[in-house]
Amino acid sequence: MAETMHCYRHPRRETRVSCATCGRPICTECMRPTDVGIKCPDDARLPRGARAGVMKPRQILYSLLAGVAVVLVGIPLVGYVIFSLPFQWLISAAAGYGAGTFIYRAGGRNGGPIAITISVVATAIAYLAALGLAQQGVIPGGGASLFEIIAMVFAVITAGLANRQL
Repeated sequence: MAETMHCYRHPRRETRVSCATCGRPICTECMRPTDVGIKCPDDARLPRGARAGVMKPRQILYSLLAGVAVVLVGIPLVGYVIFSLPFQWLISAAAGYGAGTFIYRAGGRNGGPIAITISVVATAIAYLAALGLAQQGVIPGGGASLFEIIAMVFAVITAGLANRQL
């Protein structure tokens, strides 16, 4: 059974319906039927092109938290796993795309300049930290070889591409 929520505009009204775009709970008075589902008044008012890439503060926060998770999980993953495998550039491209998709989804599937920046920066930090730790001998690998730098570039590019606007 679905959990009862309260309308974001009318906190005393219970509802089980949420906006198809932003996910905020809405009551029957606030519902706006559209071609793609029921939306809140804020999202129903805007044309599709105006909403694409515009992130609400909550979505930015979730994207930032996902970016921090990408960095924390990415450093050991890159240092111990990816840099020890053959075809680093291909595996890094897949890892970067996965990181970008994770951040894109955490932000409510509302990719735009902010989500792209978070994805690219988080992926770059994970790779640069792993390269630095490898150079210092903390993790295995030589660090900063041409192949590892190319792998980082592929990962960063695909992380940004994962946040494309459809």
